[in-house]
Amino acid sequence: MKKRKWPYRVISSVWGFKITVEQFFSSILFNDIYAASKFAVEGFCESLAVQAMRFKLNISLIEPGPVITDFEHKVYEEGMKTDLSKADDVTADMFLNIYMKHWTQIFESLGQTPEVIAEHTLKIILMDNPPFRHQTNTLYTPVTTLKYADPNGDLPIDTFYKVVFEHDKVFSASLNFLKLLRWRSRKSFSLDKDKS
Repeated sequence: MKKRKWPYRVISSVWGFKITVEQFFSSILFNDIYAASKFAVEGFCESLAVQAMRFKLNISLIEPGPVITDFEHKVYEEGMKTDLSKADDVTADMFLNIYMKHWTQIFESLGQTPEVIAEHTLKIILMDNPPFRHQTNTLYTPVTTLKYADPNGDLPIDTFYKVVFEHDKVFSASLNFLKLLRWRSRKSFSLDKDKS
C-alpha cells in the first residue's frame, strides 16, 4: 500500500459509530457486541489515518446504516424464534416489544440496498482527496450530531433513552414519516429519470 500509494477504504457501519444511530435504534438494546466491533474499527482507522498521512495515503471509513439484505430478514426471523423463557420479564419485553417491534420499521425507513452502498463506495474510491468519514445516508446526520453537541455523552444517551422508552409513538411516527419522505424522493427521482 505504501509503495503503490494506494488509498485505503474501510466499510464500517454507522450503526456502530460510537454513540450514534446504532445506539439510537438498537445498540442500547441487544447489539452491544456489534456496536463494540464497529467502535474498534473506528478507533483503529483513526489511529491508522494519522500514520498513513506520513506516507501521503488516505484512509476513508464508509459508514452505511442498515443494509437491506436476505441476511437481515433471516436475523429477524431467528430473533422472533428466540427462547426468552430464562430471561427476566423486563428484558424479554424490551426484546420483543421494542427491539423486534421496530426492526422492520427501521430497515424500511432507513435501510439502503447493497447497490446504493456500492455506489457510495465507488465514489469514495475514485476521489482524489476523499473524506476520512463518509456516511451513505444523510438521514443519520442529526443523530450523529448529538454526540458532538455534548462531549460528556449525557445528551445522546438521555435522548436515545427517552425516544426508545418514553416516546415510542413519536419514534414510530418519525420512522413512518422518514419512510414516506424516502418513497416520495425515489418517486420524483424515477419520474425525472424517465423524462430524459
